[in-house]
Amino acid sequence: MLVNRAVDREWKATDYPGIERSLFRNNETGGRSSVVRLARGSRFPCHTHHGTEEVVVLSGKVSIGGVELEQGDYLFTSAGEEHDVVAVSDAAIFVSSQKATPVVGP
Repeated sequence: MLVNRAVDREWKATDYPGIERSLFRNNETGGRSSVVRLARGSRFPCHTHHGTEEVVVLSGKVSIGGVELEQGDYLFTSAGEEHDVVAVSDAAIFVSSQKATPVVGP
């Protein structure tokens, strides 16, 4: 069993301004599960999924591939799909990807 308590969570900056991640675990197929915090206006660039991905919006509002999602909303991405992520407000999302997701462009 793996437990990651909110009070003990470690946040690490990403290569993208205003976005930080708290990693829960890496999986055996190259993906990972984590919570991502995004400051309003920050953007994670377009990326292609080599496996499935699940996202749950924990707080705030984001636009993923042009679809606005807010607290409690869920998104499933199939392998081969690509999208960006833009923070419409300060937000936190849970992300679980089956495989690594390389960035397509700026």
